[in-house]
Amino acid sequence: MTFRSLVLVHGSGSGPWVFDGWQESFPKLTVTAVDLQAGLDVAHATLRDYAVSIVRAVTAADRRVAVCAWSLGGLAAMLAAGEARPDALILLEPSPPLEVQGLRDVVPRPGTFDPLAAGAPFPAGMAARPESSLATGERERGVSVPSIPPGTRTLVVAGDAYRDERGPRFAERYGGVFLDAGTAEHWDLVRDPSIRARIAAWLDGL
Repeated sequence: MTFRSLVLVHGSGSGPWVFDGWQESFPKLTVTAVDLQAGLDVAHATLRDYAVSIVRAVTAADRRVAVCAWSLGGLAAMLAAGEARPDALILLEPSPPLEVQGLRDVVPRPGTFDPLAAGAPFPAGMAARPESSLATGERERGVSVPSIPPGTRTLVVAGDAYRDERGPRFAERYGGVFLDAGTAEHWDLVRDPSIRARIAAWLDGL
C-alpha cells in the first residue's frame, strides 16, 4: 500500500504548529496539518464540527491517505472516519470514546477556556490558545464511536501514562495494532522524532 498523503490533527488548546518537523520525517508524502478551529466560532464548536474539518482535509488529499491524530484530535478523527474513509488511521493517545470510558454525568456548555490557566502541561515555549468548552465537555461526557470503518488500517500509540485507557485494549476494541511508546509522555508523541520514525516504518510496512 503506497501512501501519498498524511493528514495531521492536533489536540485540545493547541494547533497545527505542534506538528512542526513532521514533513521531514515523511519526505515522500504530502503532509497537511489541519486547523480544527479554522472558520469556527470556538465557543460553540463541537466535536462534530472538528470532524467536519478533518473530512474536508482528507477529501482534498491525494489517495492513499493516512490520518494521524493526537489526543482530542484522535477522538474527532474517529468521528470523521466513517465519512472520510482514510486508508490508515494513526491515533496518538486519543481521547477515548464512550465505548471505552463509559457515560459520565457531564453537561457540555458553550464557552472557551484557557488551557494554560486550567493547568494543562504545555511544554515551555509551546503556543496555546483558547479551546471550546462545548467540545471538551462532549468528550468528558462521552461521544459514541461504535467502530472504525472496515478496511481502515489502524495504529494506536500510547505510553505508560495512558496505557490502560488508550493502549492495547483500546487498539483491540477498534481492531487496530498497538505501538508501545514506553516511557514517552503525551507531548512526546508529537515532538519526538523517534516516534515519528516508528510510525513511518509502520506505514511503509502496509
